[in-house]
Amino acid sequence: MRLITITLFLLAMPSILFAQDAWLSTPESINQFRAQVERIKPATSRFDLLITDQAIPLAGREVAIRIYRPKTAGLKPTLIYVHGACWVAGSLDSHDEISRYLAEKSDVTVIAIDYRLGPEHKYPAAHDDVYEVTDWLWNHAGELGLDTANFAISGESAGAYFAAATTLKARETKNSPKFSFQLLVYAAIDGGGSSWSVCKDLYFENIEDVRSDYGSPLWAKNLVGLPPTFNILGEYEISRVEEELFLRKLNDAGVSTESFMYEGVGHDVTTWGSVRKETPAHLKAVEYIKAGFGKK
Repeated sequence: MRLITITLFLLAMPSILFAQDAWLSTPESINQFRAQVERIKPATSRFDLLITDQAIPLAGREVAIRIYRPKTAGLKPTLIYVHGACWVAGSLDSHDEISRYLAEKSDVTVIAIDYRLGPEHKYPAAHDDVYEVTDWLWNHAGELGLDTANFAISGESAGAYFAAATTLKARETKNSPKFSFQLLVYAAIDGGGSSWSVCKDLYFENIEDVRSDYGSPLWAKNLVGLPPTFNILGEYEISRVEEELFLRKLNDAGVSTESFMYEGVGHDVTTWGSVRKETPAHLKAVEYIKAGFGKK
């Protein structure tokens, strides 16, 4: 029965997974994949929030963000959200619904980051965007009405990978953001691992970058002092071994971790991002966010 379940799951996902080898080999196929990712967003949203778009000024560029604020009163905890989509796709729009969901259900302010994508922008472009925007938000929290006493980061798939790299860099940088926790969902945590290798090859240019601490958080030389880590993974996803090993290494380094395995699914990022139905992964994410911020 389990073999049948795995087979049916794999057959149900040709457009997002197995077409990547063909799609991502040409500019046209990359654009096709990007268009598919943009369709993750439902036509209308079920979640009503106060939403603001803003451009963050960084060295030589601006990076767009979107701020989602619940309509309930009071200062809310701050959750940075980093979208996934294989290093080469995704946007503020494609992951608008999951950002809305997490903000409303967790009663937190969510800030999504529209980082630069490969292959047009190679390593460390996206890394720099995510870290530098997060750092800018931390240092401008007062004018934006953000809570830095309760400040965390999350992401799914490649976005979780960028989140992990950001917490590593913050730990090593003076006057950097202090994270209450990180929430990693369906994380591809090894820049040089076998999972999603076609995507990674469009972002990285050499093995030195891949095997750097930020290029592969899984193999970072020192994980001591990272924030408490919550992890959500699919039972059958191909990056599962990376996630489980990363949690083991975090535990060995004295980092508090909790993990939830969503049984019967793989890399369920389309359902996650669209929130067309509320899954155990969504419910667990809200539970983890509330726990991480000490909310009931």
